[in-house]
Amino acid sequence: MTTTSTISPSTQMMQMITGFWTSCCIYNAAKLDVADFLHNKALSCDQLAKSTHTDASSLYRMMRALASVGIFSENEKGEFSNTTLSETLRSDIPGSMKAMAIAQLGDHYPAWGNLLYSLKTGNTAFEKVEGMDVWKYYETHPIEGLNFMKAMTGSTNAAIQNVIPMYDFSSANTIVDIGGGNGAFLMAILGKAPQAKGIVFDEEYVVDETQKTIEEKGFSTRCSVAAGNFFEAVTEGADVYLMKHVLHDWNDVQSELILKNCAKAMHAGSKILVIEAVIPTGNTLHPGKFMDINMMAMTGGKERTQAEYSVLFAQAGLKLERIIHTNSPTLSILEVIQA
Repeated sequence: MTTTSTISPSTQMMQMITGFWTSCCIYNAAKLDVADFLHNKALSCDQLAKSTHTDASSLYRMMRALASVGIFSENEKGEFSNTTLSETLRSDIPGSMKAMAIAQLGDHYPAWGNLLYSLKTGNTAFEKVEGMDVWKYYETHPIEGLNFMKAMTGSTNAAIQNVIPMYDFSSANTIVDIGGGNGAFLMAILGKAPQAKGIVFDEEYVVDETQKTIEEKGFSTRCSVAAGNFFEAVTEGADVYLMKHVLHDWNDVQSELILKNCAKAMHAGSKILVIEAVIPTGNTLHPGKFMDINMMAMTGGKERTQAEYSVLFAQAGLKLERIIHTNSPTLSILEVIQA
């Protein structure tokens, strides 16, 4: 006979309250490139400290804490090696979480620390802290901006794996990816839809680099870029308009304007594919519910329920045709047509 021990509510709450302790250790391990140094080898903290230019005793204390939750592993010699979890912090792997750790616990962290400002005023904590919106911040802080683009690459890899197999792009001749960043998602779609050509639509400072990536990946004959502001207009005449994790960055008024500009650009038979989390009602645990707080603090945007999306689309003269859920709870496909 076995007995199941229970954790008291106060202990559970303490674990939740101090969850950021783990996050901050992950951030510092990422900043110090620890997972890169431990690739295919075990090192003592003395060796790691020389590579990371840190104090060996202090570094050991952090590594010991992370190893206790499965991030790195310590052997009987006191050497540390990577685990399946810490491997995700390596710089050189597809879908690396290193840039995301640095962005979330670096650029984003002060806004979360000032979340009370958003709750009291309805305004964006990031703007209160930095004196500018997050997009201007990344435009004027190129190192942080480049890291954030790398962080979004991890999100794009998840979309490539979860979204593309769930949707048939074979009837599309022209696909425009609105806010398409480095073009990786669109090029992956073009790889599965050889009849189609694509356009990455984003701001000028973004697409200048995207053009280089398109050429490097060998898609220059099938994929191009267009610089613009989706609050003013988007490229006309496409069969499919993609918007992956775009609308959640903006409030309802701003999102409606983006959608209206898409509606103006569409031809009969065009579709918009909005790729976002769809928030369930009730007490269901869903990662989008906390991503929604991130949007509140960082951008002034929001995650939405199916009902909220239906209203938003209708206000823009559009109609939600169907929702295709994928294996990722933050990557549902909302297929939208003209009303």
